[in-house]
Amino acid sequence: MRQLSTLVLLCCFALSFGQRPAKQISNETLETIKKDVWIPFMEAYDQSDSQKLKSIHSKDIVRVTQDQNLIETGESYLTNFGQFVESVKAQGNQLGIAFAILSTAMDESGELAYQTGYYRFSSKRGTDEDFVVRGYGIFSVGLKKENGSWKIWLDSDKHIDLPHEEFNAQEIVYELEES
Repeated sequence: MRQLSTLVLLCCFALSFGQRPAKQISNETLETIKKDVWIPFMEAYDQSDSQKLKSIHSKDIVRVTQDQNLIETGESYLTNFGQFVESVKAQGNQLGIAFAILSTAMDESGELAYQTGYYRFSSKRGTDEDFVVRGYGIFSVGLKKENGSWKIWLDSDKHIDLPHEEFNAQEIVYELEES
């Protein structure tokens, strides 16, 4: 019994001692990530600009498409992604994407970040007058600073059923302003 009491006391001590308060991520850092990654990402979709899309990714990108059990890397992934965006443009269609950020974590150096969130995918096809929401997903991205700018080096997502209201209810939602 005495050993059990000692073990329970040690576990409680270890658990309470090991707990640290959540690291606070500055608004300045969040704004810089938004400016370096999320705004250009949304613009690249809106403009079907494969070069802009490539510019926000690290050359050593790791892309995980969970719905397809697929991992792609580097230049071959960036080329395929760019070709997808260009093919949409060639067909006379337009893409849209918006992001709701759920969490952000950072390393002590401020050079690596990890964000999770939702995305909303929409498009405008042939006779559509406005964008039509085609679906939602959940994502995780690893970000790193390269030459002073944030770049995506890990991108993982999967499609999910999500009510529009839940997406819009998040504290941080990034959308392009309509022109």
